[in-house]
Amino acid sequence: MNTKKLNLTVAMVSAYMVLMVFVACVDDPEINPFGECGGSSKVNARDISLYYEPSQNSASATESDTVNFKDFKVYLRINWEVVSEAPTSASFPGMAYALSCAPNLNFQNITGIRIELLAPYGGKEAGTDISNLVSTHEDIKISELKNFTGTTGQYKLKVDLQPSNKSQLKTKTVLILKDGSAKILESTSPVLLTN
Repeated sequence: MNTKKLNLTVAMVSAYMVLMVFVACVDDPEINPFGECGGSSKVNARDISLYYEPSQNSASATESDTVNFKDFKVYLRINWEVVSEAPTSASFPGMAYALSCAPNLNFQNITGIRIELLAPYGGKEAGTDISNLVSTHEDIKISELKNFTGTTGQYKLKVDLQPSNKSQLKTKTVLILKDGSAKILESTSPVLLTN
């Protein structure tokens, strides 16, 4: 093979790779190529889901599982659809995003969240609104959570109730939307062992 052709091929491939890297790093004017993530996306909530840990066989724990209360965790996820994204510019083919950037979502249609017991738990009766006894990983009570901007749409929850041995947390979670409608999820935790 001709050395001149080989050098030309290597130079073209290298130039193309350099061009792709530089273009990809500045695709979004709000992204700092030295580490900051881009702007937020306007989204609407579609529905909600609750996940329980510790996981069993790489899946979330279900109501038929048994877990130690000291290891028990609850996650609330708001499923969403994009209304509008942060501005991007179309340029050279290909687009890259930083792998460490979590979604930055601004929910447009949520008024609040409420959690009610469907069965007795931790000394509270069925039908009790426990929104003031459940807080997020940022120590914000669900009853006071009104700002849904700059979020990932997922919250680790802490329930401030001590259950009895072999009990289950049975809840109705209500996502209240600005149009007056609501998304309702009924959920049952795994069996909780306290001893």
